[in-house]
Amino acid sequence: MASLQSRRIGPYEITAELSSGGMATLYLAKRFGAAGFQRNVAIKVLKDRLARDQSFIEMFVDEATIASRISHPNVVKIDELGEENGRYYLVMEHVHGVAMSEFLMLLARNHRRLTPAAAVEIVCQASAGLHAAHETRGQDGQNLNVIHRDVSPQNILLGITGDVKIIDFGIAKARDRLHQTDVGAGLKGKLRYMAPEQLTGHREIDRRVDVFALGVVLWEMLTMRRLHQGLGDAAVIKKAVEAKFPPPGAFADIPYGLDAAIMRALSKEPENRPANAREFVKELRKAVPESRDVDTVELAALMWAVAGDVLEERAKATGATPAMNTAEMSTMPSKALLELTVANEDPFEDAPTTVSSAPFSMDEFELPNVSNLKSTGPMMVTPQVANLLPAAKSPPPASAPPRPFSPPVPEPQRAIPEAIRNVTPGGSGAPNMSGARLRPPPQAPPAFASPQPAPRLPHSPQSTYVSGPPPRSKTKTALLVALVVVLCLGVLIGAYAITKALQ
Repeated sequence: MASLQSRRIGPYEITAELSSGGMATLYLAKRFGAAGFQRNVAIKVLKDRLARDQSFIEMFVDEATIASRISHPNVVKIDELGEENGRYYLVMEHVHGVAMSEFLMLLARNHRRLTPAAAVEIVCQASAGLHAAHETRGQDGQNLNVIHRDVSPQNILLGITGDVKIIDFGIAKARDRLHQTDVGAGLKGKLRYMAPEQLTGHREIDRRVDVFALGVVLWEMLTMRRLHQGLGDAAVIKKAVEAKFPPPGAFADIPYGLDAAIMRALSKEPENRPANAREFVKELRKAVPESRDVDTVELAALMWAVAGDVLEERAKATGATPAMNTAEMSTMPSKALLELTVANEDPFEDAPTTVSSAPFSMDEFELPNVSNLKSTGPMMVTPQVANLLPAAKSPPPASAPPRPFSPPVPEPQRAIPEAIRNVTPGGSGAPNMSGARLRPPPQAPPAFASPQPAPRLPHSPQSTYVSGPPPRSKTKTALLVALVVVLCLGVLIGAYAITKALQ
């Protein structure tokens, strides 16, 4: 493959190798035209050892055929399928950016995490691309029933222009494929993002396996943890088939509606999930309406703030489009970093042992070497991010002493429901799977507020009522006495009348 970098393939001139996988190698290439026209493209070339294997050739052709029929801004565009001297190649648009997996790695290195609004906007764009793929029709006008089957952070690209794109339909399931997967031929996709029915094979899969995978991706984006961190394949399968996952709200401060939407996408039964990716988008938008305010310019600025150094190095090495190309975007990275990310500090130090609390592992993906790390206090961040974050503020000068504060009356001890106690920091047992979340401890009232006595519960040890029914009010007692007096007078008057009549 090294020789391919110094020559042409078809009408394209290979300029650099971008990445290499088990089935194909991805190159950056240029297409030249009249009057000095040139355009960067990405070319996926089938490896030499597989170029004579008919099954792999059919899979490669299937990928080109399926992806070329999908027309949507959130799906990487396929330009051409070519063949030269028995070597098949696939020409597609070049997206200058990083995969979501790499983006999360860089965020973790800088101790930052996406806000719910930013994470939801990115997943909504990816969902729109998947929905377009699911609705793709063939030449006969019938739905091709495309299922990606490999939705994961590695197959979601974030472009420097703020675009989000789905890639790699190499193992997608669709009608009229040349290469059909035999039953029992093995799992297709990444184990840790598979739905239960995709793992077991006990039922026919549909587009809802991609919705499940999107739910896993969003769960990990919000919590900065792997849903199956540290588990072997057998343990992952067991956990996924049982579909007993902790809600993301157990690890991150997110709206309850977003918690519910994600847990619904992660339902064990497909019937309990959103029917399609578009319905999932509606649920996410309803839970986090402010996600609509995150536009592509802000996402582009965030990309530059987090991955700008990496992208600049790649641009120099490969001759790709420079990372920043507008004056407007160059003034926004600091603002985007502060508005679309928050400090990634885990407040739950005693997280349940049955739930992995480890952040994204640096060893899970191959990343470019981000060197020259410098210390900014208790964390290590890249120089670019350190320069964008505001300097630590010095403590304010001493002022007049605050008003004296009287501690509030402690509340009576109440029994904590079992489901909530299991997800309380330091609690025992497995986390509640019904959506219970950790709640912050009650805060003391401010110094200027008069403490209010805690309400007493009837029949509690601190209650003033020891036993018997609660006493009636004075008004009710007076009415009861008046009624008795009236009845007595009526009886006396009636007896007097009867006596007079008998005389």
